Amino acid sequence: MSTATPFSWLDSNGWLVLSGKPDALGDIRARSLSRYDGSSAIAYISLAADLGDALMDDMAELGAPSGYLVALEACDNNEIYERLSAAGMIVIEADRNTETLEGLISQTVVSALKAALERGALILFEGAAASIAGERRLNARGEWTTGLNFIQNALIASSADCDAQDALPPAEHGAPLDVPVMIFAPGAALALGPARQIETWGDGEVTISLRDPARRPVKT
Repeated sequence: MSTATPFSWLDSNGWLVLSGKPDALGDIRARSLSRYDGSSAIAYISLAADLGDALMDDMAELGAPSGYLVALEACDNNEIYERLSAAGMIVIEADRNTETLEGLISQTVVSALKAALERGALILFEGAAASIAGERRLNARGEWTTGLNFIQNALIASSADCDAQDALPPAEHGAPLDVPVMIFAPGAALALGPARQIETWGDGEVTISLRDPARRPVKT
């Protein structure tokens, strides 16, 4: 699908996939694997309680080759850069712990993710981790703050449990009214490709909503 959108994304040779909460019966991870060329390893960043064990087990059942966990808090910058930039696919899960995740995303990590994308890698941001990929995001205190800016002119809500309009901070906090909010239902994803492809994956809804009351949410 290709169409005009109110947002844009990082220009690269790879894919950005933004997913709602993983659905055990869904196909987001499988479809991500189908876009992975298999020539390089899969890297995992996990802030889940099990440190990614369930994620990697599920990926292995889907046919993924052996990968490795990149512990951002334990590795030095050179190791982080080498392990991420060389990966053909990177899966990031945060289990709602986005404040800690953002604190661990150093400039080295950002540079490594961009280098991997430029080489044609696919990066899958799952669940709460998707919220850090946008230009803006809401922190745990409901404050309007910056994200990684891989998706420009967008705020990505960290949960599908809220209404798109409620996901925007109040206007008195200085939030622009025309910034679209993206919300991903469990088992739904938005895939953004190197040739400006836009695809919706899964059975759930991807909602893109503007705060302007004259505009209605767009569901795809």
